[in-house]
Amino acid sequence: MFVLVRHSHAGEKKQWHGPDVERPLSPLGHEQAHGLVAALSGIEIETLLSSPTTRCRQTLLPLAQARGLPIHDEPLLAPDAPPDELFAALHRPDADRAVFCTHGEILNALAEFAQARGIPGLPPSGATAKGGVWFVDCGADPPPALRYLAPIPAG
Repeated sequence: MFVLVRHSHAGEKKQWHGPDVERPLSPLGHEQAHGLVAALSGIEIETLLSSPTTRCRQTLLPLAQARGLPIHDEPLLAPDAPPDELFAALHRPDADRAVFCTHGEILNALAEFAQARGIPGLPPSGATAKGGVWFVDCGADPPPALRYLAPIPAG
């Protein structure tokens, strides 16, 4: 099983005047990021992989601190990454027990890539709120089982 996370709320792109890669989480986004710790309690996690953007790294930071795990930058999770390469990476054995934090546009592109090829087992396009989590259990029987968890504010 692996976990796909859409980064938490990061405000509006139009209101951020720096490079988009540096856009941080909003106060709501920080609450959602802390809520991720509770949302993933009881889930075995070995690896945290993040888009190299500030907002994705900040989304995983409370989880990394709670679990004592480093956050690894993964270019395949960046906003302009090719969905076919990420799809292949998600199906490698080392994806098991990993948390992948990425962007809505990547989750949508991944879903459209899989759907166009008749491949089940990924979240539908447009179905993930900021801070939302998908549990993807590949198990023994295809198609993979999906479970969605809406963002949970800390508290």
